[in-house]
Amino acid sequence: MMEAKLGVTTCDKCDEPMKEGQPVLVISEGDVTPSNEDLKFEGATVRYACHRSCWDGAAEIEINPCRRKIW
Repeated sequence: MMEAKLGVTTCDKCDEPMKEGQPVLVISEGDVTPSNEDLKFEGATVRYACHRSCWDGAAEIEINPCRRKIW
């Protein structure tokens, strides 16, 4: 499981607020780190976040410069 806190809590597609319990899609930039069994991911920046129902595919992504680092 990956845990992240978003500095911006609106959908990049529809600009509506993301609410607790809503399914979302988050695209993050980071690195795979050494581990014993499972691959571990250390993310540094969320590049895109939207409601799962808003997702049209990777071709639509415009990198939002307002995204904040994962805390």
